[in-house]
Amino acid sequence: MISYQYEASKKTLVVVLDYPDKAAESDRAFLRLRFMDVSEFHRVPGTFADLQRFKESYSTRETPASTVVQQIDIEKKADSLRIALSFGSFGGLTFVCRSLSAESRSACATKTDANTWTYHDVDDDKPVDFYDPFA
Repeated sequence: MISYQYEASKKTLVVVLDYPDKAAESDRAFLRLRFMDVSEFHRVPGTFADLQRFKESYSTRETPASTVVQQIDIEKKADSLRIALSFGSFGGLTFVCRSLSAESRSACATKTDANTWTYHDVDDDKPVDFYDPFA
């Protein structure tokens, strides 16, 4: 997981992911999930104390920890979905939503120096910020 942002006033939760287990130099496929009409949002604290400070938002830019979706539970209700996203020692997110949409973006990786990589969109060659790929 790269980031999530819950906005109670807009009743939205946006989660941005990339494929796990990729080396830094790998091309990337990013996925943005936008959950709408969100209610009952809850951040489940994990066992990694430094990450418990993240409540309604998180960005991997703020921590060197690697956070990966390890389990997704979905329960269909009459007109909504109850969703639990589990991230191992990070903890998880639970919430109810009425709808969701998804968007993907692919990027090529280029090494710029010993430990630095840049990413460019495969369709239009525009720069892609790894930490905010849909900006």
